[in-house]
Amino acid sequence: MKVIALLLIKFFFISALFIISNGNLHLGDIGQREIFLNSYSVWLNNVFGQIVQTAGYVVNSKWLPENNLSNSS
Repeated sequence: MKVIALLLIKFFFISALFIISNGNLHLGDIGQREIFLNSYSVWLNNVFGQIVQTAGYVVNSKWLPENNLSNSS
C-alpha cells in the first residue's frame, strides 16, 4: 500500500512539474501561481473524469460467457 501511495505522489508531483515547465511559470509570482493552480485543477479534473469513464466502461462490460453451451457429442 505504501508503494502505491508513493507512486501516486510521484505521478502528481511530476505532472505538476510538467505543467510548470510547459507553461514557463515562475511560482514566486502570485499571478503565475494562480495560472498554475487553475491549470493543475483542470488537469486533475480531466484525469479523474477519464478514470470515472474507464471504470464505468469496465463495470458495464459483460464478463461472463454466453449460455449457449450445447452438447456437441
